[in-house]
Amino acid sequence: HANHSIYLHWLSKKSFNFSVKHYIRNSFTHFVNSKQKKNCFRQDEMLNYLRNYKICKKVPELHFLLHGPVGAGKSSTINTINSIFENRPYHLSLTSAPSGKSYTLEVSTFPIGSEHSGRVPFAFYDVMGLEEGKNEGMHTDDIISALKGHIPEDYEFQPHAMIKEDKRYISDPTLRDKIHCLVSVLPADKVTIMSDSVINKMKTVRAAASALGMPQMVFMTKVDEACPMIKDDLSKVYQSKKVKEKVYECSNRLGVPINCIFPVKNYHEETVLNESVNLLMLEALKQIVTAANDYVEKCSGKKSSKGSRACSWHCFV
Repeated sequence: HANHSIYLHWLSKKSFNFSVKHYIRNSFTHFVNSKQKKNCFRQDEMLNYLRNYKICKKVPELHFLLHGPVGAGKSSTINTINSIFENRPYHLSLTSAPSGKSYTLEVSTFPIGSEHSGRVPFAFYDVMGLEEGKNEGMHTDDIISALKGHIPEDYEFQPHAMIKEDKRYISDPTLRDKIHCLVSVLPADKVTIMSDSVINKMKTVRAAASALGMPQMVFMTKVDEACPMIKDDLSKVYQSKKVKEKVYECSNRLGVPINCIFPVKNYHEETVLNESVNLLMLEALKQIVTAANDYVEKCSGKKSSKGSRACSWHCFV
C-alpha cells in the first residue's frame, strides 16, 4: 500500500481496456483502504487497552529503564511512544547521533501522555548511553543501582564516580522507587558489529536484573535500516529474513530469548505519524507493561506474605 501511486502509474501504461483498468484500480484502492482501516482499528484497540490498563495498586506507575549503546535510539523510543499517545510528533527527549557522545547526562524520567491526551501510569527512565572502554560512558554499577531504586531523579552521572559516593543515594528504596522492567535497546543495523565491550556491559546489567527477578525485554530499533524490503512497507517486518537473522543475532549476543525481542522503528525524520510504526511500538509496549505489572504483583505478594524483597519473573531462567 506504500506504493499505491506508483502502482496506479504503472497501471495507466498498460494496454488493458478502460473497464478492466477501472476494475483493477477500484479493487486495488479498496484493498489499500481496507488494510489502512484494519491497521487503524488495531491501533485504536491497542491504545484503548493501554489507556485503560489497571496496574497493581501497590505502585502509582510502572517504571521502565532503557539502556544500551549511544545512538541506539533510547531517547527516540521515548519520543516515539509519546508521539503515539499525543497523536503528533513529540521531541522532548534529546537524541544523539550513533557516532557521538550521549546527550543524556542525568537520570531523566519521562511520563507517558499528558493532561491534554490523558496520562497513563507508565514512566520511562532514560540514562547515559554505554560506550566502549571501562571508564567511558555510563558505569554499569550505576545502572544496577538505578534498577534497585537507589538513584534519585536528575542525578548527574559521573563515569569516574559511582552513585554510592553521592549524598543523595537512596539507601532503603521501596517498590515505588525501583525499576519494574529493564528494556535493552539495540540497533538492528549494528547488532552484528557492536563491540564486545558494550555487549558485555549490557550482559552485566542483565545478570543483575536476573538476580532481582526483574523482567527484561529488548527493543531492536532501526529495523528499516537493516532490511531494504521493509523500508517502504514496515508491515512486512515479520516476513523479512534479514530482520529474523538480526533477531537471532541479538539473542545469541545478549542471551535473550527470541520471544523477548521486539523489532521496532522510531520516528526520526518524519513529521507525520505512520500506523505501521505505531503498531510495532504499541505491541512492544503492551508486552513490557504486562511483564512489569506481573513483576510488581509478585513482589507485592512476596513482600506482604513472606517479608522478602525478592521476586521472580519467568521470561529469563
